Amino acid sequence: MQIIIVHPRLSEARTLTITPRFAAGMIAAIGAALILGAVLLNYAASGIAWPWSGSGLSERSREEARQQAVLRENINLLAKRVGEMQAKLMQLDALGERVAGLAGVSPAFSAKGVPGRGGLLVSSQPMSPQDVSSELDHLEAQLAERSDYLSVLDAQLTTLSVRKAMTPTVMPVTQGYNGSSFGWRVDPFTGTRSLHEGVDFSAPSGTAIVAAAGGVVQVAEFHSGYGYMIDIDHGNDLVTRYAHASKLLVKPGDLVKRGQRIAAVGSTGRSTGSHLHFEVRLGGVAVNPNNFLTHGPGKQPVEPFSKVVTLPAPGPLD
Repeated sequence: MQIIIVHPRLSEARTLTITPRFAAGMIAAIGAALILGAVLLNYAASGIAWPWSGSGLSERSREEARQQAVLRENINLLAKRVGEMQAKLMQLDALGERVAGLAGVSPAFSAKGVPGRGGLLVSSQPMSPQDVSSELDHLEAQLAERSDYLSVLDAQLTTLSVRKAMTPTVMPVTQGYNGSSFGWRVDPFTGTRSLHEGVDFSAPSGTAIVAAAGGVVQVAEFHSGYGYMIDIDHGNDLVTRYAHASKLLVKPGDLVKRGQRIAAVGSTGRSTGSHLHFEVRLGGVAVNPNNFLTHGPGKQPVEPFSKVVTLPAPGPLD
């Protein structure tokens, strides 16, 4: 295709030849211009800063700086919490040491063993996220160790508490005196030397008899020698016996607490007068109750009965 151009300023007419290749180039250039114009209009309408503009780079830098500041603030807060947790861990160590002493267990860790630290601050640097994570992992391991140890102490204290509740240390009568101690004596009926397997508490008839420790009633019946008697099983082959009662207030299978009233003092069976015959048996063998009875009914410490002088008045025996 040829185009003839005529103009007054031109001395002669000019001819412009348009080839297919030239026409394709012109169409492509026009299309590219249209696309570029559309993109520019879209940026202008959305208010987005040009990627190559200085203001866009400044805004992005400010956003990154803001994010870094927030991250640093969070890391500082975590580092502060780590310090607080370490202080509480030391308090936990001190508590564990005291509880271990009560439980009779050697402490696995000691707050007194923490070495003193200090010195001149020459330089410092903030903790990184990796540093904080490492400290938290270390504290988690320490807390797990302390938790396991305190669980052992808790079990030990529970065992001691149960053992104490099941140990016959409470006086079985609220009044009376030691009329006859444990050991060899002259039998009041035969006049021969015989072994007295318990302690006799001389007390008025009807005086309350209480359980020296918690346990399960094993026997509650009449016996030709012991009269109305009660055996209480405290576990670990430990049994207490209460004999010559005038009245029984419990039956076999009953669960009784330490200090609970179980019977009344009397003079039934092989007895010369109103009193309580109290025995402690370990593995079926009678042992001296004086080794256990160290607290009175009001839980006030008293002298063991092995140190009490037997009164000369002829009290009831057996």
